[in-house]
Amino acid sequence: MSDSLRIGAVILAAGSSSRMGETKQLLQLENGLTILAQVLDRVRASRVQEIVLVLGHEAARVRCQIDARELNVVVNERYRDGMSTSLSLGLSSLRRDPAAAFIVLADQPFIQSATLNQLIDRYEQTRARIIVPFHNRTRGNPVLLDRSIFPEVMGLTGDVGARAIFGNHKDEILRVPVDDLGVLLDIDNREDWERITRQQDG
Repeated sequence: MSDSLRIGAVILAAGSSSRMGETKQLLQLENGLTILAQVLDRVRASRVQEIVLVLGHEAARVRCQIDARELNVVVNERYRDGMSTSLSLGLSSLRRDPAAAFIVLADQPFIQSATLNQLIDRYEQTRARIIVPFHNRTRGNPVLLDRSIFPEVMGLTGDVGARAIFGNHKDEILRVPVDDLGVLLDIDNREDWERITRQQDG
């Protein structure tokens, strides 16, 4: 990949996990990894060249339980003001002037590294401003944003994510079909955790 197409990733792990009732980033999967550790491993194993990890709630506890190699770890002191504050901090903390960046949710540990690479390939081919994975016609995460979109996302306020701007770019969104259920599996509450654990066991 040329330097002009450097790809970054912002991993959003600042939330308070209020619906889970405990710090879900540190819940342990059956392979012994925490949810956040597996997300980090999957992103590291892809062609992403720079990773910003945004912490907030219990930041010190989370940080001491992760492998921080190859990470730019930042702490969002304003995480209670909503996801937009973590998005803004994460994108502004990318140091290597990436052409595009993934917005990765820390509660989606089953995304495959190959899926990230597939989305990068499509970006290189098309230079689409917004790339969204779809599995079985259902929209998933993470999304890949061209750097031209960064200022608009950084201008968001409140508890909203990057999708809040998508309505302004309906003709600039590339929908990429992927064979990866992981783009749909997020862990918001105890019911999600138990359901996904059962699926993994099956």
